Amino acid sequence: MSKSISNIDWMNQLENAIRQFVKEKLELIMKEEIQTFLEMEQEGTSNRRNGYYHRNLDTQYGRIEGLSVPRDRKGEFQTQLFTPYQRHTGWLEEAIIKMYQSGMSTREIG
Repeated sequence: MSKSISNIDWMNQLENAIRQFVKEKLELIMKEEIQTFLEMEQEGTSNRRNGYYHRNLDTQYGRIEGLSVPRDRKGEFQTQLFTPYQRHTGWLEEAIIKMYQSGMSTREIG
């Protein structure tokens, strides 16, 4: 019995580590995006960084909470990773469509 509990703890730790890794990489990509945006596209303007806002994003790796999304003073920067009000990636819709195509009923999918 104690083995199964430790396996569950190990799986939870692994899932948390994966989510933390994905969060760090997404934030790194967005930092590079805003840096490129301000250097290339906003050259010669007074536009610059203006902190971050936080959002949750549901991914196939689980919910990533408190994702720091950079913003600029003029509000013109938009990351290419997701759309402005997107709260989950497209993996859920794809999974539902595949289940329906494989013959599952809508009640079973629900």
